[in-house]
Amino acid sequence: MARLDEHTSLIVVKEGAKLHIKIYYSRDGIKRYKTNIYVKDKVQFIKDKGFRKGNALSPASFQEDKSRLDELQLKIETLIDDFLREHLVKPTAEQLDALLENHKGSSQKSYTYICDFLREYTENFNSKERNSKSVVRALDSALTQFWSHKNRKYYFNEIDEKFIGDFIDYLLFEKPKRLSNSKTDIRRPSHHLHSPVVFDHEFGMNNNTLVKRLDAFRSFIIWAINNKGVNIDYNKVKEALKKAKKDKSITEYTNIEFAFRTMDDVKLLASKEFENTIKDDTYVENVSGAEKPKGVSRDVLIRTKDFFIISILTGNRVSDLRAIKRHHVSMGKQTAKKTKGQFLLNSNKSVLQLLEKHDYNMNMSDPKYNKCIKVVLKQFYQNFLHQKDKMVYVIERRGRHEQVQEVEYFNLAASHSGRRSFATIAYHESNKSKRSIMQFTGHTSEKEFDKYIQLAPEEDIKDFADFMSI
Repeated sequence: MARLDEHTSLIVVKEGAKLHIKIYYSRDGIKRYKTNIYVKDKVQFIKDKGFRKGNALSPASFQEDKSRLDELQLKIETLIDDFLREHLVKPTAEQLDALLENHKGSSQKSYTYICDFLREYTENFNSKERNSKSVVRALDSALTQFWSHKNRKYYFNEIDEKFIGDFIDYLLFEKPKRLSNSKTDIRRPSHHLHSPVVFDHEFGMNNNTLVKRLDAFRSFIIWAINNKGVNIDYNKVKEALKKAKKDKSITEYTNIEFAFRTMDDVKLLASKEFENTIKDDTYVENVSGAEKPKGVSRDVLIRTKDFFIISILTGNRVSDLRAIKRHHVSMGKQTAKKTKGQFLLNSNKSVLQLLEKHDYNMNMSDPKYNKCIKVVLKQFYQNFLHQKDKMVYVIERRGRHEQVQEVEYFNLAASHSGRRSFATIAYHESNKSKRSIMQFTGHTSEKEFDKYIQLAPEEDIKDFADFMSI
């Protein structure tokens, strides 16, 4: 527990005609904090070893002044004590200044630590839609794990280039993908960062995900400054983020993603002939850090296939796919869960039949849906079409390191692939304008919509090879 005069002392400084009691602190600089309490005689103050009623400039208010003086000094002592316990070293004079700026009275919460603000910030999103909530929760989890990794908490005034650099390195290479409940599970990452680069897929994240975390962190800092009066220089934080991203080569990148390119392929996927060939199967699931096969029934795979087809026919996100109700089909309109904007819903006979087949209920989690899509497409290409696996190269970048892998094309499929297939097929085969198609996808920007159109680079390469030949 903090005690008076443990890290600070009281001194008397002459200010004009008055003798002002100040609280003195020294470490890598000197601070003399005002108390607005005065004495008659400096020599007497030293002789008394402190503030006494006989030396008070206003004896009538001595008791009140003494309490105020003790309270202020004890507050400073407490801040120093807390910092010392956390960092095993006393704060510098400059750090103590920042701590005092951010300190709240004892009747209020103390928001000295980033984590105190972060929890309140995260709780503000509990009532928000799922996407916004998940981004903030991911930031909360990332920072909490970082503090645990460092075995300490951080103050707002410690957000500098070093903090941001350490945080980025942790997210890229050290952060576990899954938290273990076992205290004995202390496996360290086993990345191979020399050519050929191989990342340990159980730890870290790629540049694209990292950029989202850093953007969320920046938004949190802005909120803390604007809503809680945190006294830090946002421009310095912004510049530190910018410099760290440049120094560590944190740039976003694109990969090939799965999408159907023709309605003929979709019709084959939706055919009764294919459905009759679907059988029980397995997908890989991570259990306590180990990959294990998990069985999935034919009925679940058929439901997966049907909702994936609905997504292709409507362009719906998975969140909107879950939200489709009979009145949406009747109106031909729906409101997006993510953006709250209204979009047109393709509610033709094909869509209606598939929805009614499953009573408008997907009845599975997003992770399971994503895994089952891959299983369905594996059976579609390998068992039904008897096609040789199409192999494609995908990259993963973490900082300046790049891993290249060759994978089956269908393994790139996920819930978003239905929406991507809708945009791709509509753009290439419908002869409709982008603006017309965007009424169904809900996009308001052609730039964003263009990201969903799957091109055929291998065909372009061949065409240009033939064309640009001498």
